[in-house]
Amino acid sequence: MQDAEYPAAVLEEEILGKIESAIKEGNVDQSYANNLLASIAEAVGISGERSALKREFEEFKNEIENVKLRKDMAEAIQMDRISSLLGKADATTSYEDREREYLEKRNFLGRQTLEPLHSFFCPITQDVMADPVETSSGKTYERSAIEKWFTEGQKVCPLTFTTLDTSVLRPNITLRRSIEEWKERNNLVAIVSIKQKLQSNDDQEVLQSLGQLHDLMAEREMHQEWVMLEGYVPVLTGLLGTKNREIRTHTLSILCILAKGSDHNKEKIGEADHALEFIVRSLARQIGESKLALQLLLELSKNNAVRDLIGNIQACIFLLVTTLNSEETEAARDAEELLENLSSLDENVIQMAKANYFKPLLRLLSSGPENVRMTMAATLAEIDLTDHSKLSLFKYGALEPLLRLLKNDDLEVKKVAVKSLQNLSNVPENGLQMIREGAGWTSV
Repeated sequence: MQDAEYPAAVLEEEILGKIESAIKEGNVDQSYANNLLASIAEAVGISGERSALKREFEEFKNEIENVKLRKDMAEAIQMDRISSLLGKADATTSYEDREREYLEKRNFLGRQTLEPLHSFFCPITQDVMADPVETSSGKTYERSAIEKWFTEGQKVCPLTFTTLDTSVLRPNITLRRSIEEWKERNNLVAIVSIKQKLQSNDDQEVLQSLGQLHDLMAEREMHQEWVMLEGYVPVLTGLLGTKNREIRTHTLSILCILAKGSDHNKEKIGEADHALEFIVRSLARQIGESKLALQLLLELSKNNAVRDLIGNIQACIFLLVTTLNSEETEAARDAEELLENLSSLDENVIQMAKANYFKPLLRLLSSGPENVRMTMAATLAEIDLTDHSKLSLFKYGALEPLLRLLKNDDLEVKKVAVKSLQNLSNVPENGLQMIREGAGWTSV
């Protein structure tokens, strides 16, 4: 029992440390809140599903009200801080709430960026500070700059020239928070302004704007949500129809990042006009663009609603089957995984078989429900097959499940099995194997 309790105690201590650090520094983003909420769920033994997390969060907020009624204000304040922190997680707020909050913030800030305050600059580097620390003289510097100053043998303050206690470097949390708020304000204004630039007729301006947008999205997960809330998806998917390969490639890279964000992002991309058609079209282009398109489709296919749309795109499954034979091992692996995801629909499995990819069909023919096995057998009876495909189908196990269908009491099932076996039998090796293993099948 003690062995089981120890990891739980360690996990609880880690969570408390993260909460205290986040409240103290005030630099929590959505990703941090998501991870923290997941850790709390694990520690208290509840499901990590969104509904369970939201329910638990609502109960926590109710408990805050109870604490306030008991007039334990110190505890209530601390719980309010934790609630505010966890309120940034996906599971605790609806998309509509986040959209409303974003629009209010965007409209309040306006469209002009602000110049940094003089106090934001490090006196040594003359750059805006990322980790400001205060020395024993009361002056603030970028941590790495003042530490380098000390390692070079300097003992005095660069500004006051008073002797410093080199062991004293206090994080200037208030200043750092101000710098971060200034950066985030300007970043939001930048995200708003870039959208218009992406609709320019100047390819170089579009490319430059895509690069800037990519950098912002890579910097913080929150920026990715702002891009979604700003309504970028139709603009980005529209760029996939351009003739400029570089623009298409940059756009695919950005959409890959967004698609990994959430199911909501995947659905927005999948629902955009002509988005899936454009992405599939990129599968047939040069290898760099093709691999990005494949990665994007694979990520989108993890959402059930979008996955059901992908297989309907003309030539998609054919291009994926072609990619299976690619010398690019990563692309071939991604194509196989994507085909596996798409095989959740029988219609897609049939399309795969018509493109000479039989693995999902053989699986369903062997172990699917009877109506599905009938559908797969009927497919084998109707499609044109090369001799190589017929040999491969028997090699990888088509004969045994077809013989089982042949023994079914239902005459229609028997007929379908016979037609399938006839379509496969005109290869001598297959005919001999059928005689050995299914003598009498032609008597139906």
